[in-house]
Amino acid sequence: MSRPARWRALLPAAAAALLAAAAPAAAQVPPDEAWRTVETAHFRITFPEHLEELAARAADVAERAHAALSAGFRAGPRGTIEVVLTDHIDVSNGSARYSPWNRIVVYARPPADHPALAYFDDWLELLFVHELAHIFHLDYGGGIGGFFRALFGRQPLPGSVFTFPGTNVPSWVVEGLATWYESALTAGGRVNGTYHEMVLRTAALEGRFESMGQAGGHSPQWPGGGRRYAYGSIFFEYLLEKHGRDRMAELVEEVARNGILPRRVLDVSLSTEWDAWRDGMRAGAEHLDAELARFGPVTEPEALTRGARQGLHPAVSPDGGRLVYVRSDGRSDPRLAAMPPAGGDASTLTRTNNLTPFDFLPGGGIVFAQREYADRYRRYSDLYVVTPEGSVRRVTEGARLTAPSAGPGGGWAVAVAEGGGTAGLARVDLATGAVDEIAAPVPGVYWAYPAVSPDGRWIAASRWTGGRHDLVILDGNGGLAHEVTRDRALDLAPAWSADGRHLVWSSDRTGILNILAVEVDPRTGASGAPRLLTNVRTGAAFPSVDPAGEWLYFSGYHVDGWEVERVRFAPDTAGGALRRRGALDRPARRGVAGCAGGFGRGTRAPRRAVGLRRTGEPGRAGDPGRRAGRPGRTGLPRRRVR
Repeated sequence: MSRPARWRALLPAAAAALLAAAAPAAAQVPPDEAWRTVETAHFRITFPEHLEELAARAADVAERAHAALSAGFRAGPRGTIEVVLTDHIDVSNGSARYSPWNRIVVYARPPADHPALAYFDDWLELLFVHELAHIFHLDYGGGIGGFFRALFGRQPLPGSVFTFPGTNVPSWVVEGLATWYESALTAGGRVNGTYHEMVLRTAALEGRFESMGQAGGHSPQWPGGGRRYAYGSIFFEYLLEKHGRDRMAELVEEVARNGILPRRVLDVSLSTEWDAWRDGMRAGAEHLDAELARFGPVTEPEALTRGARQGLHPAVSPDGGRLVYVRSDGRSDPRLAAMPPAGGDASTLTRTNNLTPFDFLPGGGIVFAQREYADRYRRYSDLYVVTPEGSVRRVTEGARLTAPSAGPGGGWAVAVAEGGGTAGLARVDLATGAVDEIAAPVPGVYWAYPAVSPDGRWIAASRWTGGRHDLVILDGNGGLAHEVTRDRALDLAPAWSADGRHLVWSSDRTGILNILAVEVDPRTGASGAPRLLTNVRTGAAFPSVDPAGEWLYFSGYHVDGWEVERVRFAPDTAGGALRRRGALDRPARRGVAGCAGGFGRGTRAPRRAVGLRRTGEPGRAGDPGRRAGRPGRTGLPRRRVR
């Protein structure tokens, strides 16, 4: 921070007025908290008393983000930027608003379980850069905005074209700009990850790559609200690599000067550049199979659903009689759906409040987690059990538990214990709701997707720490038994085969989300080398093996969303073992200069980035161990770990 922080109590009534303006009524933060504030050179951060440690870190991160954006983008706005740090809902999110004052809301939940958001070195850093980029962008008014704000104040006039001309652009510009900066100024971010590129690669492969006008729309057609982030950020990556990575400020200034997004920006036609980018992506998609051949034959899964939109976490019941998955088709509430293992009409087991992992219990029951209101302002995740007949019983109250995995016998489960900006692991008695800690929440260590072995001896889980999102195996007491992976790939959602011999999970180490497997020693928990079970063109995630060990089920990505698919489970004859990588350096990203665009692109020099600087530490972006140069694009996404 530029000057010593000043801490003081804040009257609840004053906090309530600020916070009510920062969120819709259904998501207002609790006015009955013991609110505090900390002030820095550019921010006033308001937070509940129990988040004091996180707020101190947020104050430091916010100032570093402000400095990086001021150096790498444009000068920041005048006056204090209000920040609300809140822990009232078990959702990973943030928001920024520019009227009637500049303010940011941060939800204190690390996104360690989300394949689109989990590629980060510091989730708080990434979030602050993204939301602060919105403030730097949308607050800028130029001559037009300054004149009309002097007359009317900071209230947006119709269309905001006069007081806030930066808002008079397509939504892909607003979200694409912020997402690009979250990736340009940190060692993580969605442009550096593989999820957004999966969305665009699939659109090119399956014939629905969107136009510039479509990318700024609000259509419920997949990818829904995510289109503006994916299309906007990757297009800006293409555009700025081609015309200068330091020219984003020119775009913002041209909008402020004209009151709209001009047809020509940065001395080029945006529509012409978009078409060239799209054509390059399509051309690259035509050569993708040749690129994938290095990993083996391209996988052609058997599709079991159509129109599921979000068909997630498919798994066959222990008796082999039904396939259960999470479904959210955009026409009805999320639900747990069941169908025959070979596909067919789906029935509803129970509706859920959100998309949720689940696990089977003896007798046909299912344990799952969902968010529910604890009071008018707080919405926490708890465990529930649904019977085969559809009767639902609540197991815990306000325990903030997610992603349950049942132990043998069904009397207990292991789940992620959240809250306070941390995530640990806990054992839950499914009869009484009693919760016992297994892995204590530790700052800088985030857990996701625990999976209890069939004999109850081992717990596999995704663990984020030190910039790595790895798969580990714990003993029943939470002690580390074995690190299955140790690299910068995303390793998510492990599941055991019924005999306990194999672990399967999703990983983007080839550059595309695919399913991997390892053989596990049941006595020691040690694993062999990972083997590639799928080699898909689009993406595959959330795997499971049927009880007979014959089929591998997973969620397959397509232009209309995630569908349930399967292939034969044959780990012993699968593609070659993937070498482990022990270094912490990032997988090299792909450049975009050198040809018309798309997947096949020429080599280029390492990118220049400003980066966030910690007190007493060298600039991270300048450290070659933290930010590797990016060789030219291939037919594969930008990150590969082998």
